[in-house]
Amino acid sequence: MGLGGGPNGAKATFKHKFASAFRDFDTLTDARTTVGVSRAQTLVVVDGNVLVMQTPSSVDTFAAYVGVLVNQINGAIQAGAHVVVVFDEPGAMTRAKQEEQKARDARRTPQTPVCSDDLVACPTDDNYRKTELEATGLNVRLLINHRPARARFYDALCVAVLEHLRTNLRVTEGTSWSVTFDGVDGRGADRPQGAAREVGILSSHPEIWDAVLAREQPIGEGDLKLTDVCHRVYQQRVAHPDSPLASVLLNILWTIDTDSFLIELLQQSRREARPEAADRNELTLLCLREPARKRKGEVVPSSAYFQCIDMQSFYDEVMAYVYGANVQLGSRADFAQRKQHTAALLAASVALCGCDFVQVRGMRCDLVLPCVRDVARNDPAALQTMAGVFTGNAGDVRTAGDGIRAVIHNFLDSICGLGGRMNKTHDKASAYNDLQILRACWITSYWLGYEFKEVTNWGFCHAALDT
Repeated sequence: MGLGGGPNGAKATFKHKFASAFRDFDTLTDARTTVGVSRAQTLVVVDGNVLVMQTPSSVDTFAAYVGVLVNQINGAIQAGAHVVVVFDEPGAMTRAKQEEQKARDARRTPQTPVCSDDLVACPTDDNYRKTELEATGLNVRLLINHRPARARFYDALCVAVLEHLRTNLRVTEGTSWSVTFDGVDGRGADRPQGAAREVGILSSHPEIWDAVLAREQPIGEGDLKLTDVCHRVYQQRVAHPDSPLASVLLNILWTIDTDSFLIELLQQSRREARPEAADRNELTLLCLREPARKRKGEVVPSSAYFQCIDMQSFYDEVMAYVYGANVQLGSRADFAQRKQHTAALLAASVALCGCDFVQVRGMRCDLVLPCVRDVARNDPAALQTMAGVFTGNAGDVRTAGDGIRAVIHNFLDSICGLGGRMNKTHDKASAYNDLQILRACWITSYWLGYEFKEVTNWGFCHAALDT
C-alpha cells in the first residue's frame, strides 16, 4: 500500500534529501507541543483503516478491538481537541483501485480455516448481528479478512468506541473534545440484515461536524479524506470565524500510507498559492506510525513511534532542491504557480516509480528527483503542461503527459551508457507506454481531488472490468 519502498524508494529518498522536515516523536502530543500549538488549536485526522488493521496480532475479539481503538483515539484526543477518524467508502471507491484490492484480498482469505457447511469459522458476508460479534470463540481478525463482512464490523466498532469515550473519557489539557467517524453507518451492527448500508457521519458533536463533512460527491479512499477534512475545516474557519473550529491552526494526519507524501505535497502547494498571507497560516504534520520492531539479537523490541513530517518545511525543501534556496522567478504569485506545477510533476514522476495505480519498471525515486529538477528548471513548456491536472478537465489533464514524458526521457538519458545494472534499468524503463502516462496523469489529478470515473479511458483496462 502506497509508494514503492526500499532504500531507493520514495520514503527513504525523501528522508535523505529533505531530512530537516522529518522528526520522530513518541506521541502526537509531543509533536504538537514541539510545534508550539495548543491542544484547542489542533485537529487530528486519523486513517481508521490503519487503526483497525494495525492492531496487535494478539487482538482477536470484538471487546479487545474496542479497547485498542479507545486507547489509540484517546491518545489522539490528548493531542487535539478535535479528532476525525476517516474510513474508506467501498461504494464510492474508484474502479481503478479494484485490481490492487483483489490482490490484497487474495492474500488474506486463505488465512480463514475451511470448515464444514454447518460450522463456519467467522461471518464472511454482511449477514450477522452484534451478538455474533461478541460470541465467545469468534476470531474477529479472521472476519476482517473478508471484505463483504468488514463494513458492518467497522460500523459496530465505531459505535462501541464512541459510547465508551462518552462515558469514560478524561483529558489532561482542557475539557473540550470532539470525536467524529467519517464513513460509517451509525446504526452499527443493529442495522437490519439485508438493509442497505447508509454511510455518513457518527459524531460526539453532530451539530458541528454534520455540516462540515457533508459532501455532494463521496470520497472512496480514506487517504484522500485526510486532506479533504483539513480543507473543509479551513473553509469553515474562513466562512464562520465564530465556529468552534475557527481556532484550528495545526492539522495532524495519522496514517501509514506513503501516498500521503505526494497528496499533502500537492495540498501544500495549494496553500502556498493562496493570495492572502493569513490564509497561508495553516500547519500540517504528516505523522506516519512506525510499529515496534525487534531486531535480530534484541531481547526487547523498540517502541512504536511517529515519524512526523512538517509539510511546509518539506515543501520548502523540495522547492529549494529544485530552484535554489534564494531563487524566486517572477512575482510571488507567478513563482507560487510554477512551484505548484513542480509539485505536480514530482508527484506524477514518483508515482511512476511504483504506487498502487501505476509503475514503470526500472524507474527509481532517487534517480528520478534530479530529472524532475532538470525539467522544472530548463523546460518551462513541459512544466507548464502540469497546470492541466489542477483543472478537473479531462483534456487539460491529458496534456500533462508531455511534462511527465519529458521526465522519463530525461531519466533514460541520465542512465544511458552507465553500464552494469543500469543497462537493465534503461531497458526496462524504455519499454514504458502511453497507457502508463495516462495513468500518471489520472492519479495526479485524483490526488488533487478530481476523479474521472471512466477509468478505461485512462489506461486501467483490467482494473475497470465489472465483477
